[in-house]
Order: sequence, then C-alpha cells, then structure tokens
Amino acid sequence: MRKWGFMGVLLTMLILVSGCGGPKADITVFMMPKSTVPTEMTQALKEELNKKFEGKFTVDAVASPMYNLQKLIVEYAAGDNGIVILPEDDVKTMAMQGGHVVLDNYFDKEKYAAGVMDGVVYEKAEKGYNEYKGTHLYALPAEQVPLLKKLGIQEPGLFVTIPSRTPNEDLSVQVLKALAEEQ
Repeated sequence: MRKWGFMGVLLTMLILVSGCGGPKADITVFMMPKSTVPTEMTQALKEELNKKFEGKFTVDAVASPMYNLQKLIVEYAAGDNGIVILPEDDVKTMAMQGGHVVLDNYFDKEKYAAGVMDGVVYEKAEKGYNEYKGTHLYALPAEQVPLLKKLGIQEPGLFVTIPSRTPNEDLSVQVLKALAEEQ
C-alpha cells in the first residue's frame, strides 16, 4: 500500500514538472475581447512578433477563451502581461484606477485620439504615491493597429494598452510600436 502512495506522489510531481511548458517569454500580449480569438490568430501574432524581435527578446501571445471580468482583474493584479487588448469599457475603467502606462511620450495623441481618455496616474513619492488625474493617451484603437488588422484580430471597440504593472515598460513599448508599424 505504501509503495503505491509513493508512486502516486512521484507521478503527480512528474506531471506537474512536465506541464510547466519551458521558459517564460520576456513579454506577453494578453487578449480578452468579447468574442473568441482563434488559436491560429494568437499563434500568428506570436510568430510575427518573435520574428521581429529575434535575438533581442521573446514574446508570447495568449487570449482568454471567453470574456470574464474576474479573470481580467486577476490578469491586471498578477502583473504578468506587457500588452493587453481589451474592450473600450474595460480600458476606460482601468485607466480611472491607474491601470495603464501613459503613452503620450511614445505615440501621437492626435493620430490615436480615440485612445485619449480620463485616467489616473500614480507616481512614487517620498511617502507612498501621489495621484494625478488627467486626460492622456492610454491606449491605441485596435482598428488603427496594422499588425492586428493584417492578422484579422479586429473586433469593434477593442483597444491595445500597456498595463501599469507590466514586467518591463521598455519592452512593452517596443512591442506596441511594432504592432503599430505600417505593414
């Protein structure tokens, strides 16, 4: 009886270790539109971005199989994603909670006017954080992002943004610029 208990633990550990999937990408693009994004599209996006940044860093692209607000909150709290692609309402809600990197210094606010919205920015201060409310470019409309168009990732009202808890803001900006490059 004890022999099978040990074997069961060993088998469970083996399954867990083998399910890890290898090294984690440097930046992850996470999508949660209201509709489903086929695996072929996320795979194509991953391949395009990895080709672009080959030898520099790696990119993964994943999509939630269904829209779920609780999952979205967990994704923001975890801070694992460098880019998120979401419906407009979610982007606006998260902007008001300090959830996005301000893109004013990286992109033309006039060109991406639909992504200019009210939001909150938190800046580290001597004691805690200072909160600033204002209107900034927080997201790019997906319909204006050439690489997403090319791959057919187009749902009305989707926006592409960088979460404030991105693992690496510089790499996230590079990926967002690559998405926005004319094809």
